[in-house]
Order: sequence, then C-alpha cells, then structure tokens
Amino acid sequence: MIDLRLVAPALVAWATAWIVLADSAMATTIMAVGVVVAFGVLLAMRRWRVAACGLVALSALACTTAHLQAASQGPLAQAGRDRSVVAIQGQVRSDPRELPSRFGSASHVVRIDVSRVDIAGVGWNVGCRVELSGHGDPGDAIAGLQVGQAVRLGGRADQPRQASQGLCARVALSASPQVIAPPGPMDSTINRMRSGLRDAMGWNSREQAGLVPSLVVGDTAGLPADLVDDFKASSLTHLTAVSGTNLTLMLVFFMAVARTAGVRGWWLRGLGVVVVAFFVVICRAEASVVRAAAMGLVALAATGRRGTGVAGLRQLSVAVWLVVLVDPWLARSWGFALSATATAGILWWAGPWQARMRRWAPGWLAESLCVPAAAQLATQPLITILSGEISVVGLGANMAAAPFVGPVTVLGLVAALISPVLGPLAQVMGWLAGCCVQPIILIAHLAASAPMATMTWPVSPGSITLLIIFCLMIALILGRLVGRRLGCLALAGVMVIACLWRPPLPGWPRDWQVVSCDVGQGDATLIRTGPRAAIVVDTGPEPDAMAACLTTAGVDTVPLLVLTHFHADHIDGTAGVLGSARVGQALVSPLASPASGAARVRSQLERAGVEIATASPGQEWAIGEGHWRTLQAGSGDVPGQPTSPGAGSESAENDASILGLAGNGDLNVLVTGDLEPDGQRNALREVPPQLLRADIVKVPHHGSARQSEDFLAATGARVALVSVGKKNGYGHPAAATLELLMRQQMTIMRTDEQGALAVARHSDRSLQVVSQR
Repeated sequence: MIDLRLVAPALVAWATAWIVLADSAMATTIMAVGVVVAFGVLLAMRRWRVAACGLVALSALACTTAHLQAASQGPLAQAGRDRSVVAIQGQVRSDPRELPSRFGSASHVVRIDVSRVDIAGVGWNVGCRVELSGHGDPGDAIAGLQVGQAVRLGGRADQPRQASQGLCARVALSASPQVIAPPGPMDSTINRMRSGLRDAMGWNSREQAGLVPSLVVGDTAGLPADLVDDFKASSLTHLTAVSGTNLTLMLVFFMAVARTAGVRGWWLRGLGVVVVAFFVVICRAEASVVRAAAMGLVALAATGRRGTGVAGLRQLSVAVWLVVLVDPWLARSWGFALSATATAGILWWAGPWQARMRRWAPGWLAESLCVPAAAQLATQPLITILSGEISVVGLGANMAAAPFVGPVTVLGLVAALISPVLGPLAQVMGWLAGCCVQPIILIAHLAASAPMATMTWPVSPGSITLLIIFCLMIALILGRLVGRRLGCLALAGVMVIACLWRPPLPGWPRDWQVVSCDVGQGDATLIRTGPRAAIVVDTGPEPDAMAACLTTAGVDTVPLLVLTHFHADHIDGTAGVLGSARVGQALVSPLASPASGAARVRSQLERAGVEIATASPGQEWAIGEGHWRTLQAGSGDVPGQPTSPGAGSESAENDASILGLAGNGDLNVLVTGDLEPDGQRNALREVPPQLLRADIVKVPHHGSARQSEDFLAATGARVALVSVGKKNGYGHPAAATLELLMRQQMTIMRTDEQGALAVARHSDRSLQVVSQR
C-alpha cells in the first residue's frame, strides 16, 4: 500500500516558505490570515488530515518569518541598505571561492559569521552571516583564509543579491583582512584532512587530482575547466559536488562491504550513521551538505529494504518539512529541489527495479545502476527548466559511472582521515581513489564528445509537461526491461544509437550561408566557406556550446578563426573549436588585454599548431565560397602593433574589437564584436561607407544600450542578429537598442529567445532566417 498522506503537508510547508521568502509583506500577510482561518474552519469541521496541512503551514510560516526577520533586521542589515562603511569581527565559515570575470580580473568571496560590527564609531554584538568579497590584493588575501579563523576587517556594506540567501549583508573589502585567531581544534583537524586529501593526490593526473577531492568532500578548487564542461554536458555535474545521490551511492558501496564483512542489524545501521556524520563534518556541514545527508539517508533507508522503498516517501516528507523549518532558505534553492526530486525518484522506482534486476545481476550492480537511473529520470524536467536542454547521454553516463562512485568516495575519505598522521599510506589510498575515478572521467569525456550529447528543449508549460510524460514512459519501459538480461542489452544499444545519431533540425537549411550560434551570453558566428567548412568569428563562453554549434552546422574545418577581442564571453569556447574542427589560421585583436585572456588563447592556439595573425585594416581572405575583410582593429591604435596588456579600461577593450565584413557569395554580414559608441563612431570616420553596408549586422555588445544609431543606420542591414544569453544579468538586449533597430526597419533575431539562427538567400534575393526553436 503506497502511503502518500504526508506528501501534501511537506509540499505545503515548502510552498509556504517559498512564498514568505519572496519578501512581500502583502503576500505573507494574506497567506497568514488565510492559513489561520482555514485551519480554524477545518478543525471545526473535524477534517483532521486537511487540518494537519494547515498546522504544517503555520509551522513553516512561523519559522521562515523568524529566520527572515533575523537576517533582515539589525545594525548590519541596515548598514547594507544604507551602503555604510563597517568594521566587523567574525569567523570564517566557508572555503574561499574564486569568481572569474568575463573581463579577466577575478574576485574572491567567502562567508563570515559576524560576532561584532562597528558603524560610525558605534559597536554592536550581533549574530549573523555576511558574504565578503574583494579583488586585487584584498581578494588575494581572502583566497588565503581558512575556515575557523577569527578575522577583523573593514569595507562597505551592501544588500544581499537575494533575500532568500540567508545573509544579512554583503561586504566589499577595502583592505586585506586581519587574522586575529587561528581555527579551533575541530576546524584545524578538518582543514588538515581536506588539505591532506589534496596532497595525497600527488601521484595522480591533473584530472584525477581535481575530481577526487571534489567528489569526496566538495572541494572544487582543483577541477580543470574542460572537465567541468564535459561533466555538465554528460549530466554528471552532481559528481563534482556533494549531492544526495552521490552520498547514496557511496553508502550503498560502504554498506555492501560491511555486510560482506559480517556486520548486521543495528550495528550496520549505526555504522552507516557514523559514516554520514563523518561525511557531514569533513564537508563543512554547510546547508548543501546537510541537505544531501538528509536526502541520502532517506534514500538509503528505503532502498535497503529490497523493493519496499516507496514506503520511504513518508520519511522523505518528514525530512523535507524538518529541513524547511531548520533552513527555510533551501525552499528557494534549485539544489534542494533537485535533491528532493532525485530522492523521490529513487524511492518510487529504484527499489522495485533493483529487485527485478537481482534475478540475473549481482545486488551491488543492480543498486549501482538503478539508483542513478531513477534519480536522472526524476530530475530531468527540472534540469531542462534550468538549462533549456536534455542530456541524451545523461542516463547512460550516470548508470555507467555509478559503480565507481562508492569506491572513490570511501578510498578518498580514508585518505583524508589518515593523512594528518600517515601521509605515505594516504598517498597510496589517494592513488587508488584516482585509479577508481579514471573510468568516470573517461565516461564523461566520451559522453560529452557524442554527436547527440545534448539536445535543445523549449522551456514552456506545454513542453515541460510533454517532457514529464516522456520521462514517465521511459521509467515504465525501464521497469519492465530491467528484469531481463536481453532487454537491458537492447536498451543499452538503443541508448548508444541515440547518442551517436543527430537528426537534422526541422527546416534547417542545408545551404545556410551564415549561422549565429546559441552559446549563451557571448558571441559566435559561422560564415560558410564550403560543404563542411566555415569562418568562425568568436567562440562564446562555453567550449561545449561552441562544439555543439559546429556539429549541428556540419562544420569540421575552420580555415579562419577570428577572435574579435579577449573577453571571456568571446574566447572561452575556443577549446570547443580546436577539439571539433581543423583550424587553419587565427586572427586576433591588436590589443592584448585582458592579459590573462590573451595569454590563454595564444597558448591554446600555439599548442594546436595554429598560425596566429594580428588584425589590421585592409586584410582580406578569399576562402572557397566565403570571404573576409578586416575593416577596423584597435579603434585608433597603431595598426598591427599589439598594445601593452592592461592598456585601457573595459570600454577600451571593447572598442579594440575587430570590425569585419564577411560573407558567402553575395550575402554579407558585418561582425562587430563588442564595439561601443566611440569605436562605432571611429568606424564611421575611418571606414569607406560602402564597406559598412551589409545584409546582416551582428548587433554590437549583445544589444547593450551603448550604441550609435548613425553606425547601425550606415549598415543598411535587413536582419539584426543579437547573440545574447537568457536571463543574463546585464539587461541585454536593452529596450532602447531594440527600438533603435526597429526604427531602422531591421528584422530582429535573438539567440536567447530563438536559439541558433541560420540565414540563407533565395534565388529571388529574399533572405530566409531559420531559428533552432
């Protein structure tokens, strides 16, 4: 008998906290009055089960309101609203994180539990948490902080980015923080263990040394960027951080080993609790870790009863309710939603599936395959809402990687535990953990390189409903097949074929001439030069998105790669081009700034053996069906002379973008990088008017508000391509720019709304623009 009585109260508690954290006094008041009235009426009517939902809602309302008031009231919260200068004293409560900037200069953030704050000479003893940030020397000082250190610092306070973060303020450092006390014994021990685990990976490859600490204790500092991209494309991202599924797989392996050693009954359960407790402590006991531990224990308790896991929905409902009461901020966390949904999927499907699979497979294999499959199917709609994509390889990649997660985690935890006293033995354990994690790395690389690794899926109520139905159908089919060896082999074959075969996009023109790739908040444009060749202008911020665009367009040869300037949203996808196509020559901006971006790109191109040329006005290439002409480069700098790194501000770097006229046959596109008004006005002065004329204009700087109407009018373009990311934080494209383009009677096409865009000219000289969505 499936007991769903507690599911409704848990969802009510979750929804109540979600609404209160919207920080709308009106909505909270209306909801509070409604809940109280409804609760009283239901009690009077003796509708006990429905009244229980009201009681749960009242508890969530009270706890969430108390947490919100505690974070939003007090002197430090007021200082954030006033943007006052503050001096605070507190304790470091998280590992420092680096936040890379699209302009090359990184900043660092860390969370501090504040015990005292001084504002304008007046001091208060407080108890709240702030996010500390800094760049330059203060940022480097933040990077050196350790959890548990007591610090004193000064800076300017500001409001949290979101009320649902649980912070009372953000503080931007004005000078390096002063460490006034070392970490306590517990924090020192944990710091040594985490550091010892990193040191224990000294015999392993860079990828192994980065992934093991990330998978075991959530330490992502050493993860290579390309490995992160491949894990994202293969839907294995949860293995690069602490997650409920990750913990469940580790416990499945650990408990299987313990049962093999003869541990039974309450001793086995107690051992599992001790392992989870140690796991939580060494992973810092942050909200995400506690969430993962709660969900992982619920899943383990249910799946351990051989097929009766559906009954665990009661425990899951209680866990969700208690977590919302203790930490209501999680109600607005996608991570919490994913963990709870994954656990529900494991409870609903994994037990029955593994019971059937045990008819022909070992128990450990059945658990290792069925748990991630259930979690992946349950969470896919949420993942698609977040990313706008479906990972075609995700289900197979998770099932293939799952058997290795437990051994890696156990060996990594052992290495961390013994590292402070038995360094050489810890290195042996670390090396073994690295060997066990290598198959996961290979699975991620192989899955990400599949032609059909991901597919775009529209995010709308109808399309998400259709996806939910599709996932339920797969779950139904999978539940019938897992009990048959041949059925599982047939399913595996279908999954492999689905990953290797990419069907053509409906309506996508085979004779496309220009493509604006959907690479998120960045630029990437293809100009066709032959059947499988194209000039590529900029590569966007993500290698995987860039590689997917080339695959969709059928491009495997890039005779000319143009990088208009060195901001991350125009160059960080270069590895995707180099890994997917043969590149002949690269053309780069004369302004080598930001220096880090310029150096990174040059290093990548030189390792790939690509010839590098510096752009200067007048350069021309005629390549097959395509052509390129450099109209402007450096916006007033000496042509062909690289400017010294750091020679200007962000605007100077934008105005150093290469301005080029490219085309296929008689179809021309003006590519503009991130030119701002000064660079655009310089083009009007320096470039002959006839060379600015084009059929298509790639709108400068993702459609920002900084545009010259005279410049856009001079192009005479009929189509305006806006390469921009969904819900970006820059307000692109600006409403004023869209109005400007409409005044010029241009047809506006946007990658954030329509996906990749292909343009072709018909024989009657009309333009055909086909969108991916």
